[in-house]
Amino acid sequence: MRFSAAIVIVLSAFAGFGATCQGQAAQQPAKTAVVHRNVAAISALASLPDWAGIWTFDFPTPGGPKPEEPSLTPASAAELKVLLAEEAKNQEPATESANCVPPGMPTIMFQPYDIEFLFTPGRVTIIQEAYMQVRRVFTDGRSHPPDVDPTFNGHSIGHWEGDTLVIDTVGLGHRLPLGFNRLQHGPQLHVVERIHLLSPDKMEDQMTLTDPDVLAKPWHMVRTYTRHRDLDQLEFICEENNRNPIDKNGNVSTIIRH
Repeated sequence: MRFSAAIVIVLSAFAGFGATCQGQAAQQPAKTAVVHRNVAAISALASLPDWAGIWTFDFPTPGGPKPEEPSLTPASAAELKVLLAEEAKNQEPATESANCVPPGMPTIMFQPYDIEFLFTPGRVTIIQEAYMQVRRVFTDGRSHPPDVDPTFNGHSIGHWEGDTLVIDTVGLGHRLPLGFNRLQHGPQLHVVERIHLLSPDKMEDQMTLTDPDVLAKPWHMVRTYTRHRDLDQLEFICEENNRNPIDKNGNVSTIIRH
């Protein structure tokens, strides 16, 4: 079979390119160090406590320990008095939750829906069934950004102290519930959590809330959760069941969604 000169030149060029690539590949250092570091990070997860499964919030029971009451600033105390008076008249204050807006931190941690913890290298991910929200807690040693954009769940960094996960959260959007009586927190809310197991199937979250706009002093809350090893999370689509949406003017709509 006879080849033209052009074809012979092209084939020769490909042969030379292949030989060059093989030579460059032989000269490149192996990347085994990166693989070893990843394997070590994954192996380190085995030393963390066992939080697998689904956890549900324990609502306070009558006769149980009385939780600490928040100490409010004078302005916040006056605002709360007005809110309570409205509720006494059966005039429930309008909230964005009627428009399926998630409650944000810290309220998202004590919803009547379950949560799940995922451990991965450098991060703990907290998945809430409520509003299908996700909290990302960075445990890789980073700091908070100098200028945090306000979000519903804020920016969280954490570290382990033995079997206790310590979470520091800032950058929480304002005009969201502080966690009681519909009083909203300010943009400087700072939340520190200490989460640990009390027993194999009981978890405790010790929260300290600091908010100079609302609280006269830090407020300490303790919440507990029960593990369910045989449950899975369900899909939560608030918009499918929103019966009384509120418009931008605060008026309750009569539209019924099916």
